[in-house]
Amino acid sequence: MSHPHASILKEFQIAIDHIVPSVPPEVKAQALKRHAELLGNENASQEEIEAALAQTGMAEYPHRKASQEMAGKLEEDTRLALVLEHVDENVRTKLKKHLDAGVPLVEIVRSDLFETEFTGPERYQVEDGLLDAADHVREEMAKAIDPLSEKYKKLVAKWQEHAEEIKAKIDELEALADKDPKWKDEILSKVERFREGFSVTEQDPELEEVKKEIEYWKDTFGEGL
Repeated sequence: MSHPHASILKEFQIAIDHIVPSVPPEVKAQALKRHAELLGNENASQEEIEAALAQTGMAEYPHRKASQEMAGKLEEDTRLALVLEHVDENVRTKLKKHLDAGVPLVEIVRSDLFETEFTGPERYQVEDGLLDAADHVREEMAKAIDPLSEKYKKLVAKWQEHAEEIKAKIDELEALADKDPKWKDEILSKVERFREGFSVTEQDPELEEVKKEIEYWKDTFGEGL
């Protein structure tokens, strides 16, 4: 019998499989252990699984950001080369039109034009190419980054501090939910979205976005800043 929340557990496993190589082994080991516990417990709630996914993401966040800062251009160039090699000539031409105009591959895929200018089979080629490139990109990143170097350690510390600041601001936003029952659910929904952003499979939460949300609700409650 499959787990009631098999899909999100699969997402958790995918996230674990794609943890950046420079993350300490104990982080991945702990994530695997927690995944096994949740998979073996049919009573585990969706909230518990999402919390575990976010916790893994929080542990990986400073290492992922440090890796990107050290080898971001290499990562981007490697992924792009592999995707362009993967797709056919027609798709390659369409992609290059936007790439040559300075639009990054990730922005092309996220934009509306990806839906309007590319057919379903063409989009599949690009998406399949991105998936196929993922392992190769991780291998190149692992070669390029020394997790024992002082530069890497300093970057991890910097991004850990940044993550703590984001978490503190999310907590501050959560506290505003008690100001007015009318807006409580909406604020808590924003809080949940920001916290889920730390999940390995979600888009990272941005400090400025959380600050703007706090400013908006303080203005709504007439508190100002």
